Amino acid sequence: MCGTGLAEQWNDIRRRDLMDKEQDKQQLDGSPSCADEEQPIADEGNASPDVSQLPTMSKNQMKKKRRLEKKMEIKKRRKQQEREARHAKAIAEGRDLDEERRQQAIRTAAGDSKRRKAAVWAERMEQANKNFQVAVDCAYDSQLTAKEINSLASQIRYCYAVNRRSSAPCFLAATSVAGLTLEHLQNEAGFAEWTSRAFTSTDKDLTAYYPKGRHADLIYLTRDAESVLDTLEADKIYIIGGIVDRNRLKKAALARAEELQISTARLPIDTYLQKMESTRVLTCNHVFGILMHYREHRDWEKALCSR
Repeated sequence: MCGTGLAEQWNDIRRRDLMDKEQDKQQLDGSPSCADEEQPIADEGNASPDVSQLPTMSKNQMKKKRRLEKKMEIKKRRKQQEREARHAKAIAEGRDLDEERRQQAIRTAAGDSKRRKAAVWAERMEQANKNFQVAVDCAYDSQLTAKEINSLASQIRYCYAVNRRSSAPCFLAATSVAGLTLEHLQNEAGFAEWTSRAFTSTDKDLTAYYPKGRHADLIYLTRDAESVLDTLEADKIYIIGGIVDRNRLKKAALARAEELQISTARLPIDTYLQKMESTRVLTCNHVFGILMHYREHRDWEKALCSR
């Protein structure tokens, strides 16, 4: 097939993708589908049905379920379209896909990919030794709702992802991890491999995990602290309180730090973002992202705006 024909095939795939996206948008905006019209939720005009046959979900739950199913179907179709587009582009570029797959299979069988990744992370772990450390204190589980615990686990996952992608990662720990928080993290794909990528999860309390000789290096970050964080020091360990709704648990992090006799500090939000009141309360992953951004650029204003 000539290059022009392949390009037309690729463009046709992209056009169909755009049309499907417009149709998907209309469906998600609430437009009824044929399936919805043919399958009513309930037939209230008929005689009283057998109670054992009644649906266990409410109408709102049924609508949410159908909406989720539509989203999953859309996501699956878009992935297939993206694969087709990449395939058409590769052929248009003259690439031998069969040979590429064969070479990839050889490298996988030989374990080259794993060895290469291990070597890369060994080098990055050396870099992490020169950086500050960060810990997420998960000792607030008893004060959190199940939904908040789920959110906290997601925030820890985002912290790990940011650290993994960073050109200068740090050692990241999650302390007092147990119960639902641990359960949510263990459900994350590849969680068992996180420990080889500068991450530690432990059920030990903050001061039990870090040796007494390092307690003087611990700095608990809380907006209620009097001291302002001017810079980040490589020999310090910065603690982020694992609190999701900080407006509900006011000054909980400060009380926790005072109980453990740990130094406290707050980000210089008042100095650099005086007009942005909403930024005074940040999620765990936002705080972690700010620290990593400042580590790279040494500019608080850019770091705070990068959240």
